[in-house]
Amino acid sequence: MQSLEKLNTERSNLEAQIREIEGQIARWDEQLNIPTFAGTLAGEELLINMRNAESNVRNIEHKISVIDQSIAWIDRKANSIELMADYKEKMESWSLDKADLQGKRKTLSTRLEEVLAHNEQAITNARQAEEGAARAYAQAVAWGDADGEKTASADVQKAAKVLATELEQQRRQGLIVSALEQEIKLIDEHIEEAIRESEKIERSAVILATERLQEEWDAAVQQLIATGSKLYAGKRYMGWEQNAFHDFKIRNELNTSIAWDWSELLKLSYQYGPQQIIDLQADAFVEAEAS
Repeated sequence: MQSLEKLNTERSNLEAQIREIEGQIARWDEQLNIPTFAGTLAGEELLINMRNAESNVRNIEHKISVIDQSIAWIDRKANSIELMADYKEKMESWSLDKADLQGKRKTLSTRLEEVLAHNEQAITNARQAEEGAARAYAQAVAWGDADGEKTASADVQKAAKVLATELEQQRRQGLIVSALEQEIKLIDEHIEEAIRESEKIERSAVILATERLQEEWDAAVQQLIATGSKLYAGKRYMGWEQNAFHDFKIRNELNTSIAWDWSELLKLSYQYGPQQIIDLQADAFVEAEAS
C-alpha cells in the first residue's frame, strides 16, 4: 500500500483533473445550447466528446473513492488502539441501555397483563352475579316465594349496578391499557435502535480487528516462506525434493495478487547452500538456548 503522503498527492491530482474536465464540459455545454450549432456534425461530435468526458469524470471519482478507502485504512491502523477502546466502550454502553430497556419492557408487559386479566375477571364475575340473581328471581316466581322474589329482585338490581360499574371501570382501564401498549411500542423501538447501533459498532470493531489480523497473517506468511525456502534447500540437498511442498499454495491477505506455491519456494531455495543451511540453523539453536 502507498504512503499517506502519496495517496493524498494522488487524490489532489485527480481532483484537479476533475475540475479541469468539468470546466471543459461546461464550455462544451454552452456551445451545444446554441440551436444553430447543436444539430451540426461538429455539434454531434462535441456531444460525443462531452459524454466521454462525463464518463471519464465518473472513472476518476471511482479512483478517488478507492484512495479514500486506503486513507481510511491507514487512519484506522494508526489509531487502532484508541478506536478499539472506543468501540468496546460504546458496545458496552448500548448493551447496558438494551438491558435497561428490556427490564422496563418486562415491567410494563407484566402490568399490562395484570390489568387485562383483572378487567376480564371482574366483568366475568359481575355477569355471573347478575345471571345468578336473575335465575334466583325466576325460581322464586316459579315457586311462589314472595320474599325470595323480593330478595332476588334486589339482588338483580344490585348485580346490574355492579356490572355497570365494572363496565365503566373497564372503559377507564382501557385508557391505561392503550397508554401501556403505546409505551411498550416506544420502548421496543428504542430496543431495536440499541440493537442496530450495537451491531453497527460491532461490525466496525470486527473490521478493525480483521485488518490487523490480515497484517499479522501477511507477516506470518513472509516468515513461513523464508523458513520454507530454507527447508526446501535442505530437502533438495538430501534428494528429498520430489514431493517437497506438493500442492503448497498460500497468498497474501492485503494484496491478494501476491501468492506463493512450491515453485516459488524452489526458486528461493537456490540462495541457500549446505553451509548456509547449517549456519542458519546453528544461529537458530543459539537464539533458542538464549531465550
